[in-house]
Amino acid sequence: MRIEEYMLSLSVRTRSVETLRAYRQDLQRFQLFLHTNNLSIDQVRPSTIESYVAHLNTESQRLRGQALSPATIVRRLAVVSDYFDWTQQDSESFGLNPARIVRRPKVRNVGIRSVDDVTLEALLLSVSHRRDRAIILLFLYSGLRLSELRSLNRDTISARCVSLPDGSSDYFGEGEVTGKGNKRRSFRLGPPALAAIAIYMSEDREDDSNPALFLSERGERISARSIQRILSSACEAAGIPHIHPHQLRHSFATRAVNAGMSTPVLQELMGHSSLATTQRYFHMKAERVAREYHATMAFVRLTSPV
Repeated sequence: MRIEEYMLSLSVRTRSVETLRAYRQDLQRFQLFLHTNNLSIDQVRPSTIESYVAHLNTESQRLRGQALSPATIVRRLAVVSDYFDWTQQDSESFGLNPARIVRRPKVRNVGIRSVDDVTLEALLLSVSHRRDRAIILLFLYSGLRLSELRSLNRDTISARCVSLPDGSSDYFGEGEVTGKGNKRRSFRLGPPALAAIAIYMSEDREDDSNPALFLSERGERISARSIQRILSSACEAAGIPHIHPHQLRHSFATRAVNAGMSTPVLQELMGHSSLATTQRYFHMKAERVAREYHATMAFVRLTSPV
């Protein structure tokens, strides 16, 4: 397998160290499976992928001693599928992508939950349409509800240059929207979303005067159902489990929490009337728990005689 060549190509599409690491590991696992079964990459057929799925179903996680979850298996197949797509673009030595033909394990969604960064990266890598990319990034960097996002007008968001703690500066967006309970609230969005919207507006919306920020293919304000279909199609193209728009809102909250955002600030940004609703999002990563524990203990040692 030409893993390093593929990784070089992938690095042009994403700078996420975590995504690059995960993709390399998943491809190395698949390469080991082929080597164990005395197969070369050009011998891979749909039946080979099915055997690989069976292999993954029996594989145990080293630390937990549990079977791999369907979501993990689906993600690993998505990586293999993307590799074959890249190979087809790079040469004419392959026909149909064998990983696309194989049925993926079903993933049960237990309530609304956030989406991990690797899956989000795979989702965005599959989206080339400027409008669709702007919509997904807006969910991720604003925490807007589906109804709020579709109601935005092109003049709703204003850009402001903000000085950052490290001394640099960047442009952030801000605006007001009518939220749940017909209440007006402020929202903000990060630079990646603001940049994606700017590209969409400059490339696709120069010749119309429709006030809506996002338009359908018919030139009308985009519907909630259309946004759901956009996300569903993107998930299918990426080979990942279906993601609901509200999961992207949840992901915004979870990412903000793990970056250190306080409960009152998150409550304001999410438009929650109840603090208890906001606290549901505080499922912190072990890294943040450890970081805050160590910082607290260091303070205790400096201020306490015990």
